[in-house]
Amino acid sequence: MQRPDILKYENYRGYLRDWYAWMKESKPGFSYRAFSNWVGFSSPNQLQLVIQGKRNVTRDTLPLFSKVLKLKRREARYFELLVGLNQAATPEAKAACVEEISRYFKKYGDAIKHSQIEYLMKWYYAVVREMVTTKGFNPERHALAKRIGHGVTPRDIDDALAKLTELGMLLKDAKGKLRQAQAVLTTGSETSEAASYFYHGQMISLAEKALREQMPDERNFSAITLACRKEDVPEIAQMLNDCRRQVLGYLSERGSVEDDDVYQLNLQLFRVTQKR
Repeated sequence: MQRPDILKYENYRGYLRDWYAWMKESKPGFSYRAFSNWVGFSSPNQLQLVIQGKRNVTRDTLPLFSKVLKLKRREARYFELLVGLNQAATPEAKAACVEEISRYFKKYGDAIKHSQIEYLMKWYYAVVREMVTTKGFNPERHALAKRIGHGVTPRDIDDALAKLTELGMLLKDAKGKLRQAQAVLTTGSETSEAASYFYHGQMISLAEKALREQMPDERNFSAITLACRKEDVPEIAQMLNDCRRQVLGYLSERGSVEDDDVYQLNLQLFRVTQKR
């Protein structure tokens, strides 16, 4: 078993679990108690509790963990960012950690991971990807920016096209025309969850603008205010997921056609009363 590389993880507890397994294999007699003795913890199973999510790495214990794990400066900083992401108490705090992680990847030249996170954080990347299927698609940066609107600039278009190509989500055919590729992002669930906070927030703002500016035949807004049990929520959420898959299935079965415009479909279910 090789020593785990912290830079390949998106959850610090998973890294600690694998590090402990590596230590057990490479150093006979190593144990949770031995780790606590090295760090100076009074609890003999402190590391185990952290791995299980029953305890957290604190501001005071963070440098102790980094020292015992023998993390280099760059690795220690990334470990600190993962601790912040995992333990953030609010979606806003998690999103702020994802922003910093994205800048970290960019700083150290990991363009793919940086672009993956950016794709989830910038709503118009998905719009540009869908626009390549529309009639008369013009990849010229000024034309695309004008067509999308909402403050998107030609420079934003340049970044979007470059990163969509880099991620394998767009490609050029034999004639040099942009086409969609069936690429799937591989960012971890924790990063995706936090980055999606940006995505949904931006899309909700666009929906509010559409409610004011678009005619009824251009949009469809409907809502239900309902009372239900807590155990009903997963069932209703599954119905909404089935609806989303039905729409995607319908579009897939049409075959290859040129579309007119790009639309956004938001399905939202959330609690409006305060918890008891």
